Amino acid sequence: MAVTGRVNTVTARTDRVDVDALLIRPDGCVAWALPTGQDLDATTLVRALGTWFGQPA
Repeated sequence: MAVTGRVNTVTARTDRVDVDALLIRPDGCVAWALPTGQDLDATTLVRALGTWFGQPA
């Protein structure tokens, strides 16, 4: 059984040129960032998602 509704995906533009993606915690702090030009490190992203939104069911 999968739990849905824990994470919202939002596409936005910014003047920042140093990151390609961010995971924003519910309190507004950055929990994970993908620096511009780097390949996606899914391990750290999954770890941050699990820390802040719980492990996948």
